[in-house]
Amino acid sequence: MLSRFATVRTVRTRALSSLAAAVLRPGAPVAPPAKPVQIRGRPFLPDASNSLLPEYMASAREDFPKVFAAQGDMSIPEWGGVARELLDECLHQYQVILFRGLPIENAEDFGLFMKSVGWRLKDKTAYLRAMQARSMTSTVVNDAVRTASDDHRNYTIEPHNEYHTVGFPRYITLFCQSPATDGGEWPAGDGRAILSQLDPAVVEKFERLGARYTVFYEHQDNAFYNCWQGNVAPTKEACEKYLKALNYEFEWHEDGALSYWQVFPAIRLHPKTGERVWFNQIHAHHETFYKGAHPLFVDKPAEFTRYPVHTTYGDGSPIEKDVLDHIREVVWKNCVAVPQQAGDVIVYDNWLAKHGRMGSFGDGPARKVFVSVGFD
Repeated sequence: MLSRFATVRTVRTRALSSLAAAVLRPGAPVAPPAKPVQIRGRPFLPDASNSLLPEYMASAREDFPKVFAAQGDMSIPEWGGVARELLDECLHQYQVILFRGLPIENAEDFGLFMKSVGWRLKDKTAYLRAMQARSMTSTVVNDAVRTASDDHRNYTIEPHNEYHTVGFPRYITLFCQSPATDGGEWPAGDGRAILSQLDPAVVEKFERLGARYTVFYEHQDNAFYNCWQGNVAPTKEACEKYLKALNYEFEWHEDGALSYWQVFPAIRLHPKTGERVWFNQIHAHHETFYKGAHPLFVDKPAEFTRYPVHTTYGDGSPIEKDVLDHIREVVWKNCVAVPQQAGDVIVYDNWLAKHGRMGSFGDGPARKVFVSVGFD
């Protein structure tokens, strides 16, 4: 078990180059949303009836997320280079950085920018494409970029860390090509505050037992959401090769569906600062992420059990409802709303900060947002 008193090791930093400091200047803090962003009681938000949830999401703080405004006339590859310099020096401090004013207009530009930042954009495992086997719906756009989510626009994706189905990335970068007209804000969750406010007994139990993550996929012939042929691999043999390479246990069901699972720790040490981080997906991988919330699952009967994901304690025992309620309460209370502007690029230290998507409503066009994951 990691000591709960583990300290943050000193991270040596250096001054930004004169070019980076000149063209990426601290910008105005994120303005409050045009109207309050409802949490408790919001349609299509997981566990929205939880009385512990805040009624509305807080507005952004002066330095969370930290805004940097692009000033100057440079090519996208040049912007990628100076952004990488700033991110290497500052992201672990701020947890979330929002770039505004970059000359990025579409997914192709965004892909070029991410390649120029220079992070490795795929997990090292040969069997794992970037974002392969994720439980939600998303479309590959190019070799660096996917759609952020293809799930129903009304659905709120809880703040979470991108996790085992993606290969534990260090960085999550989102680009807004066009925002929603009503809703669709980015939540930014302060991971340091979340860990400090969680009940120590809850943290200790998860640290002792870990959390077991189970993923379930229907066969494509029975699927109304995702299927293993589309999200993992097209054949059973390829699926098993993939799962064995990543040390998952798995089971094939009589109707051709697939379940696989593994136990992962709830607490890790941040790879740069050495601090203890609440890096997991315990609440956002629980069946209640879909149950009673997702438009395709909201009307399922009580006896329905074939949800795409589920978590338990590492020993297989169920996570108590009051524990899930508490985790969600603390997560949402430490999130701020980031209304999007066209051209925004927001970068999360995925081991610290939580990201997500508020549902959007109205008759206007759906937002267009793209994602890229980064690894050390």
